[in-house]
Amino acid sequence: MTNPFLALRSRYLVLGAYVVGALGIGVGYGYLEAFQLLPWDQNDPLSIPIMSIAIWLVPLAVFWRESRQHGLSARSLFGQGMPQFSLLYAAGLVASALLFSLGSFSVFFYLLSLGFPGYAAQILESDLLGGGLSSQYPQLYNILMLFLLLVYAPLVEELIFRGFLLQRWASKWGLRNGLMASSLLFGVLHINNPVGLTLFGLLMGLLYVRSRSLWIPIGCHSLNNLAAVGIDRLSSWLGSESAEPVTVTSLQESWWTGLILIAIAAPFLWQFIKRSWPKAGDRIPYLLNAQKLEAQLKDAAE
Repeated sequence: MTNPFLALRSRYLVLGAYVVGALGIGVGYGYLEAFQLLPWDQNDPLSIPIMSIAIWLVPLAVFWRESRQHGLSARSLFGQGMPQFSLLYAAGLVASALLFSLGSFSVFFYLLSLGFPGYAAQILESDLLGGGLSSQYPQLYNILMLFLLLVYAPLVEELIFRGFLLQRWASKWGLRNGLMASSLLFGVLHINNPVGLTLFGLLMGLLYVRSRSLWIPIGCHSLNNLAAVGIDRLSSWLGSESAEPVTVTSLQESWWTGLILIAIAAPFLWQFIKRSWPKAGDRIPYLLNAQKLEAQLKDAAE
């Protein structure tokens, strides 16, 4: 049984394609903006979801082309159907991961605000969903942002980081190292909360390894983003109702609540990681799924 991930190259397929896509689309967008060819104003936030969706299309297209060339099977990559998995357990895992992420962000934001208060204030002022209020097309903005956060990002990020990078690096360095490397890159690219998102990436990778279905981390990723959107909307509503707005100073004074959230979430997450951690020499989900599919086809032929 051949392993297509030995032939697929991560630097070319994902990292190189992403950089080229980001530069190319950025230059093209700048050209349209300079000649006023865009159907919206120069500073319209509508460009945020449109650019994000467009940039990731480049590595996806390259990955699809190279996957076909090297005979990668979509059924073996995504898994066959939806495996039985406790929805209650998945919800508990997502809730714990979200608590840990919020707690780690609180601590990280506190440390960041001490050294870079201006950047911390910029993070605090950013409001992805609320940005639609300043757009010429607020309904389109909100639809695209929800599509990006709840559908597109979970599907693309899980396909790239867990479906491809994890298994490519696991084929080179072993499953454990592949899990750690892909999770670390996932966290680093989410610069506003690298610790929380590194752990989240590890959890999604372990879900894939444990279930051998990419649909499980995709669904959990979408559920996590949905919960984050709900919390963001609730905090914005409470902030608008409150007489005192949330500031960098007020968050600095309550940074210790992040440690409480981490302490609440850590035991459940540790138990999951401990039970799901692969053994030395374990094979990647793709090869296990391909072996199962091959056995099924053989039985059917007989």
